[in-house]
Amino acid sequence: MPDLRRPPDWQQPADRHTPLIDPVITVRQLSRFGFARKSLTRIDHALVFSTSKGTYDAYLPPRRPSRGEAAGKRYTAVYEVDMGVHPHQADIPLPSDNDAFEFTATVELSWQVMEPAVFVASGHRDVPALLLSELQQAARTLTRRFALDDSAGAEADLLRALTGPGRGRLGETAGLKVVWTLRVRRNEQEIEHERRLQSIGHASSEQIRTEQLGMRYDEELDRRGRQQDELQLGRTMEYERRDHEVAIQRTHQQIELQRLAAEKIAFYQKYLEEGGVVAWAMHLAEHQEDSQLVINSMREDQFRSLQATLELARDLLSKGNAEDYELEGPRRMALDAVVEIFSRQMPGVPGGRPSGLADWPQDLSLTKRDSGPTSSHEPSGPAADGSPESDA
Repeated sequence: MPDLRRPPDWQQPADRHTPLIDPVITVRQLSRFGFARKSLTRIDHALVFSTSKGTYDAYLPPRRPSRGEAAGKRYTAVYEVDMGVHPHQADIPLPSDNDAFEFTATVELSWQVMEPAVFVASGHRDVPALLLSELQQAARTLTRRFALDDSAGAEADLLRALTGPGRGRLGETAGLKVVWTLRVRRNEQEIEHERRLQSIGHASSEQIRTEQLGMRYDEELDRRGRQQDELQLGRTMEYERRDHEVAIQRTHQQIELQRLAAEKIAFYQKYLEEGGVVAWAMHLAEHQEDSQLVINSMREDQFRSLQATLELARDLLSKGNAEDYELEGPRRMALDAVVEIFSRQMPGVPGGRPSGLADWPQDLSLTKRDSGPTSSHEPSGPAADGSPESDA
């Protein structure tokens, strides 16, 4: 095994989490008796021994050569190779159909040494540079056929070309296993320009959207305003209609009240014209138990009225204070009143003359008094009341 008493010819300070570009950690020259001590190399590192014939023998972890095997093959140097998985990301420029503008390809890859002897024999010491140069050489001739704004087409064509059949694996010649992905996009200036255009478009779209929504908002406000006006107008018209109906009802009520008042006036006028009989009838309609009282009162009223009429007729016929021709009309009226009285049958009065008329003369004629002939100024025509002319 390597003698650790001598310092290595080349060594990089790397541990498990250190980003590496060269997987060869140490390189040591070996003497013929350089295997006196055990090595302290890491178990996940491979050992690649070089022979005097220029060949390389690899011992993958955890396998190590025995002391006799190492002495028999006379190794001259040993390479300690890291076999871990290492990620890497980088941007590479790719030309477009216009030399003034370039694509930017973002490459994300992870690499691992699968054949340590092949890698040591290749002599590469910068794995990311090796892989990116292979990608760039294969992609430059492809991306030149695309315009700068067709980055999607360039990316699709590039992925088909690099992963198609007949194409070797990336890093295969150096004994590497590479998993990679690639994304083609415009350069930063074009991206910024597109972002500015997009911002302008967004601002314009936002302004247009704001105006459109503002117009819709205004239309909605106007519609709601018109709807409120219509509701207010309908409410006002309904109030006016109800007020009109109430006014019509009041008018009808007033007309009805006037009609009732007129009927009352006519009723009381007729009542006043006919006398107290109607009043007594109204009283009896409400108080039937007072019928005897009403009859007696009506007898007394009629009897008093009859006596007053007879007294008036007696005074007119008996007194001689006036000329005969002046008394002709009143006498006729008095006689008519007496005849009407006699033709009426008073309630409670037996047939025949009333007791107050016992001394009334039997023969009442419109003859002249014995006082003498008719005055020369007596009218010769008919009486004032329309009666025929009296005998001389």
